[in-house]
Amino acid sequence: MPSAEDLHFQPVAAPGPDPFTSSTAAPPVPAAPAERKPGSAGSPGAPRGPRDGDARGAATGARTPRALPGSTPGLYGGSPSASCDVERQVALLAGDPAKARAFAQGAALGRRSVPDFLRGLTPVVVRADVRVTAHGYRGGTATDFQSVLQTGTAVMVDEYGMPRVRCAGGSPLGAPIAAQGSVSYRGEPWRGYAADRVVVITRAPRPLDALVIVDLLDRAWVERRIGTDGGEDKAPGTPPPYAPDADITDPEAVKAPGVVVPDAAPGGGRSAPPGPAVPSGAPAREGRPAVPEQSPLPADEVVPLPEDAPGGGPGGLPGDDLAPPVDDLFPPEPDGPVLPDEPAPSDGPVLPDGPAGTGAATFRG
Repeated sequence: MPSAEDLHFQPVAAPGPDPFTSSTAAPPVPAAPAERKPGSAGSPGAPRGPRDGDARGAATGARTPRALPGSTPGLYGGSPSASCDVERQVALLAGDPAKARAFAQGAALGRRSVPDFLRGLTPVVVRADVRVTAHGYRGGTATDFQSVLQTGTAVMVDEYGMPRVRCAGGSPLGAPIAAQGSVSYRGEPWRGYAADRVVVITRAPRPLDALVIVDLLDRAWVERRIGTDGGEDKAPGTPPPYAPDADITDPEAVKAPGVVVPDAAPGGGRSAPPGPAVPSGAPAREGRPAVPEQSPLPADEVVPLPEDAPGGGPGGLPGDDLAPPVDDLFPPEPDGPVLPDEPAPSDGPVLPDGPAGTGAATFRG
């Protein structure tokens, strides 16, 4: 099982620990001006709420981190210009067979072709800080680590809405895992970071034909077909029930697809979900098994992954574990300064972790 003892902050353009390749991410797109709420600072690709600038995420309210399915409209953004150069990523890995094998290992591709896998993904940018399992390349193999990707990070997304590649370092991505006990923080949190505004992306319950994303140039809704890079974007047939600049981290502003959570009295049930305002499910693609129909996804819940889906792990994602409960992914944040994001020397001294289960943060040089 991968270790979750280190949590790395990964800014938009940083290559990250032991990158697989040089960056294939396009320069960030300057977003169109948007009306600012008092006290909000904003950051690439996403609106921010009233707690901007609170880098430590000190609790000032009851909000908790969210788990959202990859089909959530507005979870991703983009522009007519691709956020990642897919063909360059293919060429960089094809030119280094050892890295290509390690990439396939980290992405849990099994017998699938790395070029075919990459060409089937959709380049976008994330519109929230996102918790993932990332990978580096060291000693001829893929090494996993827990990470938070900054809002605006360029990624490639699969047909279930899951981020699978971070373009700044060519690194495979997977679902996050929970830490057991104490955690060491690596890197420096960016302005606007708050642990309770981080999103965990879960697998959509069925394959998607397209993603409904935000056009970062026009701040408008567009539909991007899976496997395309922006040249075929079009207006969605049914716009989402919230504005493109809605705060994706706010459960009051953005509901998970397929369900309405009413303001009911205690003990009241949820109302029946209306028709989805997201792209419809797609039949099985050639060479891939169909995913059985499932009931609409309840808001902010983790989707069980079918065991027979393609790839090395459940649902074709790295690792053998499902995404854990969201609260388990965010241990208490450090009170003191966070150490730079540098790999720990293999033979250097390591400070001991706190007692197991205490949740205390420790630091590694």
